[in-house]
Amino acid sequence: MSDIYTLLAFLVAIVVLVLLIARFKVHPVATLFIVVVALGLFLGMGGTGTIELVTEGFGGTLANVGLLIVFGCVLGKMLELSGAAMKITETALKLFSENKVPWAIALASTVLGIPLIADTAVVMLIPIVSALAYRTGTSMMKLGPILYIGAYVMTSVVPPGPGPLASASLLEVSMGEAILYGLMVGVPGVIAATVYLSLIKTHVPPKPEFVEHLVGAGGPGTPSTGAPGISDGTDAAPRVGLFGALLPILAPIVLIVIASLAGPALPEGAWFTEAVLFAGEPTMALFLACLLALPLFRGRWKDKATLNDLFEAGLRIAAMPLALTGVGGALATIIRETGVAESVAGGIESTGMSPVIIPFLIAAAVCTITGSNILGVMTSAAIMQPLMDDLGLAPIVVYLACATGAQIMKHANSSGFWVTTTLSNMTVGQGIRSIGVASVISGITGFLVLNVMIATGLV
Repeated sequence: MSDIYTLLAFLVAIVVLVLLIARFKVHPVATLFIVVVALGLFLGMGGTGTIELVTEGFGGTLANVGLLIVFGCVLGKMLELSGAAMKITETALKLFSENKVPWAIALASTVLGIPLIADTAVVMLIPIVSALAYRTGTSMMKLGPILYIGAYVMTSVVPPGPGPLASASLLEVSMGEAILYGLMVGVPGVIAATVYLSLIKTHVPPKPEFVEHLVGAGGPGTPSTGAPGISDGTDAAPRVGLFGALLPILAPIVLIVIASLAGPALPEGAWFTEAVLFAGEPTMALFLACLLALPLFRGRWKDKATLNDLFEAGLRIAAMPLALTGVGGALATIIRETGVAESVAGGIESTGMSPVIIPFLIAAAVCTITGSNILGVMTSAAIMQPLMDDLGLAPIVVYLACATGAQIMKHANSSGFWVTTTLSNMTVGQGIRSIGVASVISGITGFLVLNVMIATGLV
């Protein structure tokens, strides 16, 4: 089978993948399965051989990352329903003066974006942000997108977000590296996007239903006591302390990083070494984080609603990322076993293009066309995993290129775009000027940081 035929089959498969999802609205899991099977058949693997490879890739991938995704989604749900996310936001707002409110929101959103999906963060916190906009006279075209972009970037670059988790597993990047280097490219992206959004001049008032309780209590610009825009203890969730709210987020990160960096230097076979490696194993670290979140529910921690129903809610959230990750692993296996990797690598080398831009562009194309950053980072990782050796790219470099590219760009085919635009009282055009442009800025900034890291030998 010629390299030209193999390369064409691969390119056609990518085009069909994008068309089925974006144009014909076929579910991504079904689309990926169709493309994987078709690619195996057209490249001569035969019916039985193709299904065997699909099963092998699906099962092998989920064996590595399945429980990670489950516990990550459960942890996010626990932080949402316990009031921890609200407490982190309140604290961030108290740390900044009133004219620095955009940066307070960016900080809170960035922290919450580690365990929470960006859409969830917006739905939870938009009433607070709307009250802040009303009381300070700040445009929702600034504050709404800033609330979204911090969580969006973190969901794209740092585990335990489902996209980064799956990508790191497919590329065999350690979770410690994924967290540390993900933060190094993600935080500058959030800062650059926040600077851009802070400069927007168009004034958009908050939606009336979010601020009607403030009318008569002081007009726009009225100083507030404490953190502006925070309700006075009327939330349904129990009040929690800042330490308790942050502990389930930071503990697994610290445990994983310590195990990754210090583990190899500790005495082999010692009980302390075994304890560090056990607690810092990503699956165990995330499970421990779920246990650490239980005290946030106070006396309700032992209720069925917490111990059973909440876990089931997390499982429902995890179902889609689990299926996508498994089929993504099957795609990587097909590409590796059919000779596609060598053909694609040869074609890229013949162009003289820097190989690191390939995963970035693939992720950007998938995200822009399908509207999903999670699908963007996972699909590009699955495609690139068999190509890394032939292109001479380190796994962490591919991981970061996929993660930064997958931020580009949010527009009208994305649920996050519509949630943020609608709840921020913006038009579609205003949403594209704010959210869309900010997502491009964050992705390009992160990719530029990655190139600096490559040039300096950091990765």
